[in-house]
Amino acid sequence: MASRKAFLASNMRLGLVQGFYWMASCVFVSYLVRLLAYYGYSDYESGLVLAVSSLATMTMQPLLGRLADRSRSVKRLLVLCFVAAVLASALLQAFIARRLITCLLVFIIFAAFRSLINIIDLWSLSIGRDDPCFSYGFTRSFGAVFYAFGALFFGYAIDRWQARIIIPCFIALCLVTLGMIVSIKEPPSIQSTRPKSLTAGQGLRMILASKAYMWLLASYLLTELTAVPLQNYLTRKFEVLGAGDIYTGLSLLVMGLFQLPALLSIDKLGKRFKARTLMAASLSGIAIRCLIIGFSQSPLVVALSYVTELVAYGLYIGSILLYIRQILPAEVQYLGLTLYAAITSGLGGMLGNFLAGLLAQSYGVLGMMGRMTAFSCASVILFVAAGRIERNDGAGK
Repeated sequence: MASRKAFLASNMRLGLVQGFYWMASCVFVSYLVRLLAYYGYSDYESGLVLAVSSLATMTMQPLLGRLADRSRSVKRLLVLCFVAAVLASALLQAFIARRLITCLLVFIIFAAFRSLINIIDLWSLSIGRDDPCFSYGFTRSFGAVFYAFGALFFGYAIDRWQARIIIPCFIALCLVTLGMIVSIKEPPSIQSTRPKSLTAGQGLRMILASKAYMWLLASYLLTELTAVPLQNYLTRKFEVLGAGDIYTGLSLLVMGLFQLPALLSIDKLGKRFKARTLMAASLSGIAIRCLIIGFSQSPLVVALSYVTELVAYGLYIGSILLYIRQILPAEVQYLGLTLYAAITSGLGGMLGNFLAGLLAQSYGVLGMMGRMTAFSCASVILFVAAGRIERNDGAGK
């Protein structure tokens, strides 16, 4: 009983930070297209706003990571970012009818809120590093569970009260997350995971020297060109198919629940399989899900396509950390992961959303989704081919 209490005391608050953060992300990020459509934005205009959101994460995520490295209190940085996101959201509620102001405020929200994904993970690991009761898998699983049930609830709530509830709910969840962060005591000193002996230029040169890293970067960039816009336009697909927002909630519920087993078992999987094998499996799972979403005309089949999360993003979340550790020197792993996330999720998402907006304008939402799946399929082919090239190069030497 005592050990159980110690385990909960070490993990519960950090778990709730992950949970409420991902629930806030669910209601705002996943339903952003739905929100914009409610206020009269066309599919093309929504694509432009989504491109701005990706630009924000692409440019600000590495900057926030560098600030976290140098800050004496990462907690203080998190607090400032959440305050900025809340203030920008309140202004968005007032000025959402104005396109240019909306783009500016969405940039601030994504820069201050969405860019914190890796920062929160690293902060949790730093706080729990010396605690024998700390479990990253347990705390991170709160994000999947809260996201899943939050999606189901918000799908029903938006169907009943319309998209006008999205921004107020997002603000409320950000404030709850902020309160949980404030309640956590930060150790007197959290050592940076990024060595300070290397300059940014030296680290970048080490990263670019890794052929495996460059193949990974190119492969996952193609994946994000498909996955990001398909996820963002999911609510529009259900709308075109004549289904309600409850189907979006069901999709995200299935996604969150089926991510959970992979998150909790990634340590065991990493010991049994090579990191490259796990990455190839996760990219294949993402491609399969994208194909189902892109071509299925059944709302229920689209929603249930997220059972692939067992071998898609649920597996990817842990696999990418294992693979980065394998292919990059210890001195540049944090920099490499930050740069990787900025280019793939940021640049890939920005280009994908912009292209999706153009294709949706020409072929409609359904036609756009089918065409966008080509990038994800190409990603798997490229990653597998790169592995064979690397093996051949190794054998030649």
